[in-house]
Amino acid sequence: ILRVSQMERKSHLRNSFSLMKTCYNEMRQECRGILECKAQKMQNINQDSSKKTGDIGMTKAVFFDIDGTLWDFKMNIPESTKKALKELRKNGYYAFLCSGRSRSNIKSPKLLALGFDGIVAACGTHIEFEGEKLFELLLTKEQIWHILAVLRKHQIPMVLEGPNYIYVDEKDFVDDPYVIYLRNELGENLKSITGTAQYEVNKLSAELGNADVELVRKELGTEFDMIVHEPDGILEIGQAGHSKASGIERLCASLGIAKEDTYAFGDSANDVEMLEFVAHGIAMGNGTDVAKNAAEFVTTDIHKDGIWNGLKHYGLI
Repeated sequence: ILRVSQMERKSHLRNSFSLMKTCYNEMRQECRGILECKAQKMQNINQDSSKKTGDIGMTKAVFFDIDGTLWDFKMNIPESTKKALKELRKNGYYAFLCSGRSRSNIKSPKLLALGFDGIVAACGTHIEFEGEKLFELLLTKEQIWHILAVLRKHQIPMVLEGPNYIYVDEKDFVDDPYVIYLRNELGENLKSITGTAQYEVNKLSAELGNADVELVRKELGTEFDMIVHEPDGILEIGQAGHSKASGIERLCASLGIAKEDTYAFGDSANDVEMLEFVAHGIAMGNGTDVAKNAAEFVTTDIHKDGIWNGLKHYGLI
């Protein structure tokens, strides 16, 4: 009986061991399958989102000014520009808006419908990527009051530009087409400077008129940069050290885009630093001389397929 019991125990152990071994092999096969499946999924994700990873030397980024570059001053976008942007993004390259306009003034559905990966607004002081805000620099209350005091002293009408609102005293711009446009475009998001207790402002624009530009610059002080658009006498005022170029630099650092893979299109004075900073600056044929002199390449006029020809010149489409 004892011998039979021992034999049964050994047989039971052998069967148990065999069962455990079978289960172990099955588990190994199952785990291997799961790991291979996960690895394949990760590979697919990496392939599908390779342009979003910002691999150095692989991702190219193109930055576009808006006014006079993507659309004319009646806000007409050439069909060739629409086609060019579509081809650029189809080829896997980043496309960014890079404007002196504040974010509150970049709302046009037909502009945004062109398809952009992000926005550098307000001369580099507001940065977005895929709908998420990466950076925001606002003027302090003291800075705003100082600028207002200087401009009012010289009777210079101004527009305060922020991420959510634009502030202007409309009585200072009677029948001005731009302010009429702002009223129609922004509605309740256009507020008065006078009577507003608190502002959210990235930068200012102003109309120089007969004021002495160098005296205004001196009284503003070194804390601020001032761009003068000739011959219209339009001023752009913001914090020193911030520009379209600084915005591009900050965004590219965040995404890991190499400087040699950066391109920019522009047409005016506030594009100069951007055109000089990127590896390949492209001025529009309808642009100002100062923009053309800062560029590596001058493309054709906006209405002569300027964007298309510029992208084609660099093999991006």
